[in-house]
Amino acid sequence: MNFASSFSVITEGAKGREKELYEELFSDVISGDSLWLAMRAQDFSALDYGVVRVGEESGNLMAALAFLSEYYERKEAQRRAIVGAISYPAIVLIVAVVIVIFMLSVVVPMFEQVYTRMGGELPGLTRFIIGLSSWMPMFLSIVLGALGFVYILHRRYHDVPWYQSLRAKIILAMPGLSSLVKKSQVSRFCQILKLLVSSDVPLIQSLELVSGILTLYPYKQSLSYVSDEVRAGSLMADAFAAYPELYDRKFLVMLRVGEETNSLDAMTKTLSDDLAEELNYQIKQMNNMLEPALIIFIGVIVAFVLISMYLPMFKLGMTIQ
Repeated sequence: MNFASSFSVITEGAKGREKELYEELFSDVISGDSLWLAMRAQDFSALDYGVVRVGEESGNLMAALAFLSEYYERKEAQRRAIVGAISYPAIVLIVAVVIVIFMLSVVVPMFEQVYTRMGGELPGLTRFIIGLSSWMPMFLSIVLGALGFVYILHRRYHDVPWYQSLRAKIILAMPGLSSLVKKSQVSRFCQILKLLVSSDVPLIQSLELVSGILTLYPYKQSLSYVSDEVRAGSLMADAFAAYPELYDRKFLVMLRVGEETNSLDAMTKTLSDDLAEELNYQIKQMNNMLEPALIIFIGVIVAFVLISMYLPMFKLGMTIQ
């Protein structure tokens, strides 16, 4: 099947904006543009049109498209694994927050009215919860205002280096999450580099393509530095060693072995597979720890509030006895 027929089949199976996109790509190619130029004009990622460009210029477009297909399949599988692992703890946490807000905003004020009519001195724990309840509207306003500010800041400055750097520092400073993010970024780097190198894409061009794909600012900056060092004649392992906070010793050692034995594609594949397994295991372990911890947390908070509210009644019953 030729190019025109293939594109016609793809276009017929698409709908809405996707169909319009295919039609615009086909029109640009028919009018004389290369496919990669047409893709760049339609705001495809640097990896997409970069790999297609390599495929067109080397006469191996099918291999380039197969590479992109494999990459996005693996990326989607990893995304689903992460979403599936964190969805339940996230739901439990949201429910916990809603329950606490409801109790402090609705249940506690009801008890406060009853105790006000009864009069008498309330226990310190009860007074603390009542005082916390009175601050709840202001606290919610502050939280919602902060969330709105962060959203506006992200929308306005998400492409600005200082904001990307600040966001990365916050993410990498979070216990637990930092390790997951680092493994995810390095695993994606190894996966893409392996596929590019095995497709005979020049190393410097491969590094530049990967730099356009990684989302976390320090990793993008490190790849820009490594690309310059490799262009100047350095080994990748030596260049990556300048960022010990991002790349661990195992990564550096295996990368050096791959470069020195001319088996970079095999080493990056091994690293990618190992990191993917470690990432999945770490996510499962974190999920197994979070589920019971969150359930216990909800129980403790609810019990604390209820005991605080019923404590005056318990004392009153003991006094009557």
